[in-house]
Amino acid sequence: MKNKQLITKLFIVVAIIQLAVPLYMVWRWEDILKTGQQYTWVTAPVDPYDAFRGRYVDLRFKENSTPIVGNAIWDYGQTAYALIQKDQNGYAFISGISALRPEGNSYVKVNVSYVENHIVHFELPFKRYYMQEELAPEAEDAYRSNVGIEATVSVRMKNGYGVIEQLYIGDQTIYDYLRNKQEQE
Repeated sequence: MKNKQLITKLFIVVAIIQLAVPLYMVWRWEDILKTGQQYTWVTAPVDPYDAFRGRYVDLRFKENSTPIVGNAIWDYGQTAYALIQKDQNGYAFISGISALRPEGNSYVKVNVSYVENHIVHFELPFKRYYMQEELAPEAEDAYRSNVGIEATVSVRMKNGYGVIEQLYIGDQTIYDYLRNKQEQE
């Protein structure tokens, strides 16, 4: 009898954990979108398809490196914290890199790609903007033709994680830009 009760209790605990883990994963990203600090990043070009997640706009950012400060030694794959600030136009930029997790929300967790000439290179972890299958090719074309000029991304940051909030062409969301373009044709 005690074995049956133990098995039942164990089953209930495992079931709760199986439900809690995916719920926590969804909650974490939604929490960042609702309460994270907003940064706007200038982008640079690319297009792909993910068989499991669908069409997306592959984003590249101008901010992907920073000079080494002090005598820090960085290795490939090492976890680091890129410190974020805003320039006079309100765009995000990396002001430095730290091996220790900083206070506040003005940083993003990155992995070091390589070090060259006292500059640490890394890739920002938020680089895919997923959208509706039928709009993605047009969005990719619009992004490519405006990259480095008018294309920016709004990202919410919290506790070292970032979630892409919106892709912009000029001052319009990508959806408004595509809608206005269709109306003009």
